[in-house]
Amino acid sequence: PATSARLRALYPRAPSVGIPRVPMPLRARVAVGAAVALCSAGSAAAHGDVGAAWFFQPQHPGPVGDFSPEERAALRAVDPGVEGGARAVGAADTHYGELVRAHGNASNPEDFGIVPRADWERRSGVTVLDPEPVSVSGAKVVLTDHGLMPAPLVWIKAAWKLEDRPRRFALMVIEMIEDYRPYLGYLVPSVKHVWEEFHAQDMPVMYSNWARRPGDGLYGGLDRAAGNRGLRAGTNVQYTYQDRGLYPMSDLYPTEEEQERGHVIRSIHLNKFADLDGQGKSILAEKVRALGVDTIVLTGGWTDACIISTALHAVDAMNLDVVLLEDAVGTATTNQQHVMSVLAGSTAQLTSHDFVAYLRKHRGDAAYILPPAKEESVPFVFKYDLAGRVGFG
Repeated sequence: PATSARLRALYPRAPSVGIPRVPMPLRARVAVGAAVALCSAGSAAAHGDVGAAWFFQPQHPGPVGDFSPEERAALRAVDPGVEGGARAVGAADTHYGELVRAHGNASNPEDFGIVPRADWERRSGVTVLDPEPVSVSGAKVVLTDHGLMPAPLVWIKAAWKLEDRPRRFALMVIEMIEDYRPYLGYLVPSVKHVWEEFHAQDMPVMYSNWARRPGDGLYGGLDRAAGNRGLRAGTNVQYTYQDRGLYPMSDLYPTEEEQERGHVIRSIHLNKFADLDGQGKSILAEKVRALGVDTIVLTGGWTDACIISTALHAVDAMNLDVVLLEDAVGTATTNQQHVMSVLAGSTAQLTSHDFVAYLRKHRGDAAYILPPAKEESVPFVFKYDLAGRVGFG
């Protein structure tokens, strides 16, 4: 009864919480989105008084101006990152325009946006050396120990929270392969904690294995960036070297069913949405769409390569919310915390313990966790015969 009451309150228009795309009504408490606006919308006023000023703004369609209504309609029809669009990958359809109209006049929640100097210095670890703004080409800047920064001191974080709406999750285990065990093996306990809970709740798990070999002929910009040396010593980070080194770590091995359903992506790109099937379609995007997923949870490595590339593409171009588990993603470089700070504006970040606690607390409650959608059929799996010809099976 409590669950039904919450669903009716949050989703009065939704005929069923089990459908892949669940509409969301206006919410008085939160402004749902990938990230908050950097500045508040202004002083409080009635919606009818301000709507024309900040929602229905003057439009100037043209090559260097706004999109025309026809162009926006065309984008909505083809862009996989537009919620509710015909080709949207993520299933979320929050009626976001209604949320903007209802809440856009309010200040940013919590303590982000433009923040006081002391708070900004404490959070960023950057010190303002001279607080007197200087004008540079129309911008007001201040001198810090990291160089010039805009005088409006901005701090951002993702505005949405897990409990804002019912979610259909998928877990992504990225590059947890035997070749990388010396570098990423310390993540296994945290990743496995989440991995086991996803399996216990029959929620989908996807895997990617870095499948590059020195002589594979699949060369590109990443190879040029990594350089053409260090292969004999196995120190060139672009390739895997061990016999069966690209196999998943034994601790996190995909089930036979997951393998049969094509949930293991042999990857040649940092961005896991860029790995294609034999028809030129994104393997991961097609899976996410078929499963009705709206929130993807990223684990594994490397934070400054595959994690950041996949996370930003998911949020920006796939209409997905992204959860990063702080103790379940890692890298062998010193960039971990820097990248996590960069991604704080577009992803939710919490520990694996807290995330598993959330899943267990709301297990079976469709007001928080939507039941997994079932794939209609087993997709084609990209295969090769011994002669190197491409085939499907």
